[in-house]
Amino acid sequence: MKKLLILFLIVIPIAVFSMTLPQLFETAKASNTAFAITSLKLKQASMTYQMNMIQASVPIVNKGAQLSAQITYLSNLQSYQSGLKNYYSSVLNAAFDVKTASISLEIAKMKLMVATMDYANKLALFQKSLASTLSLKQASVTVANDQNNLKNAKWNYDFSLSDFKEVTGLKWQAITFTIPILSTIPENVATWIKNDLNLKLSILRLQKAQYSLNITPSNSSQYTIEMAKLAVQQAELNKNNAFLSSKNNYLSSIRKLRYDYEKVLNAKASLDISTGNLDFYTNAYNSGLISQSEYINNYKIPYLNTQLSYYNSLQTYWDMLVSYVLSMGLKPEVILK
Repeated sequence: MKKLLILFLIVIPIAVFSMTLPQLFETAKASNTAFAITSLKLKQASMTYQMNMIQASVPIVNKGAQLSAQITYLSNLQSYQSGLKNYYSSVLNAAFDVKTASISLEIAKMKLMVATMDYANKLALFQKSLASTLSLKQASVTVANDQNNLKNAKWNYDFSLSDFKEVTGLKWQAITFTIPILSTIPENVATWIKNDLNLKLSILRLQKAQYSLNITPSNSSQYTIEMAKLAVQQAELNKNNAFLSSKNNYLSSIRKLRYDYEKVLNAKASLDISTGNLDFYTNAYNSGLISQSEYINNYKIPYLNTQLSYYNSLQTYWDMLVSYVLSMGLKPEVILK
């Protein structure tokens, strides 16, 4: 039975080569369609902006047209930034999905193994009139459920491999899932505010409203003049709100990062304890001190569940970290090495 267990655990081939997540970010850009489309849209927006600025300067400088061109460009830049975040998120999800799906697949196999052993035990007792028909049926239902769960886990694992290849253009290979040290990540509210596109847009819209007021003829109707003044006041308030929102978003992001970082460190500590516990009871099982079902149920499966919790926490931390780094105007593949 112990040989059977060893064979059963070897379910997923181990790749010879591995890469880090930042390396995966950079490599996947070459074949990710969404990233290519996002980059092309940014190039188009840049060309359109340059053309609009030239047109706004001929034959005389048209400040209003220039401001409109800048606003349009920043709006396009917002779309680019959103597409960029989606790219990194899709790569992260693809990598973590394979990892967690592989663990879930192993858990499903372990549970089916235990259920099968339990059914065999119940059947032997039933044949000796030592177990009820009901207990045998319950054991049979558990086996059927676990068989179905295993099929679903296998489908999820195969799908995650296919999705990884589609997103990254690469066949699955081992990924080194590190925990970026939070203290090495730059924390600077001024940099965050400087790169906040919402705030930049609100400033430009205020400038445009002021420009519109300035060029409003003095002989215009009172209604026209008052509406222009109100537009400036509203734009001023919008700019102030954007500034406050930017500061609050920064503080919120920093708090979330610290929370996620502590959570993943705690999950790693729990995993280390669980690993040591598993090693101890593996030796006990190999020495014949505990049964196979007890070993799997009480130690192997709990270890795998702890591992699953760790990678889920790590994914949440990476997601938040990448979003924060991008909002700071930095490249994740450079900062998170």
